[in-house]
Amino acid sequence: MSASERRVWVLNLDAETELATRGPYTRSNHLTRILRAQEQQLAATLVPAGDLVLSPEGLEELRRSGEARGLQGVAWSPTPSALAALETVGALTPAGTPGLTRLAEVNRRPFATRVRGGLGELALSKVTAHSLDEVLESLARPAELGWLVRRTFGAAGRGRRRIAAGRPSALEQAWLEASLREGPLTLEPWVEVVTEFTRSGFVHASGRVQLAAPTVQRTTREGAWLASELASADSLRQEHDDALQSALEAAGQALSAAGYSGAFGIDAFLHRWRGALELNPMSEINARYTMDWALGFADRRPDLG
Repeated sequence: MSASERRVWVLNLDAETELATRGPYTRSNHLTRILRAQEQQLAATLVPAGDLVLSPEGLEELRRSGEARGLQGVAWSPTPSALAALETVGALTPAGTPGLTRLAEVNRRPFATRVRGGLGELALSKVTAHSLDEVLESLARPAELGWLVRRTFGAAGRGRRRIAAGRPSALEQAWLEASLREGPLTLEPWVEVVTEFTRSGFVHASGRVQLAAPTVQRTTREGAWLASELASADSLRQEHDDALQSALEAAGQALSAAGYSGAFGIDAFLHRWRGALELNPMSEINARYTMDWALGFADRRPDLG
């Protein structure tokens, strides 16, 4: 790799937390400890050999050395703190960086819910609630396993809660009220997930959407990522693969129409529903890099500019 091809990366896996924060953002020590292992694992897979990784702890040393000066910057998500870190060490702003308002809009869960609504009739329904009354109305509806309630922003199992159908407890209602102050909530029936899928892509500035291969991921009970592997014919039927591709294309086109370009991915899962296995082809849209991005693209990585 020549010096002109080297890049410097910011692996800010707390991007959604920053987008949900009003005013200046500083990562807490607690969140740093949670994310450190994943950041190290990601650096070994996503970041090509020879590129630099900019960590909060190494920021000052990299600034003094000047090693990153003039290199192209790449961020897991181009949030204000990530761009500021790149600027501090003299790296160039990532190509096609969207403004904060646009970045926040395409990462809000209601954005994914709107795009998902264009995929046709699906077994699993989602509801966006803007007020406590709307939330309580949804929770009062029958749901055998209860409801999954998600905040406007969230990732890796953060910003979500399972609530039984009926009237929430005082503690649950307090969480709902606090969550609504951050934005609308997304509700869906809690289901038994059998297999989780992800598909990644890249939206070019021209509007062209480049698709990666599908992967299967393992997560903790709370939804935090553990591992990914390429999907096989045994784990992903052709009809489901086709549905995932259609969902990924729809997400990429919607992101491009919203003015976003860069890395993105969708989450999906196979679940049990009324005695049958059903595919939810789009659970979330992540307008950023994803844990499976490098695996899905392998040696077909898009030109990052």
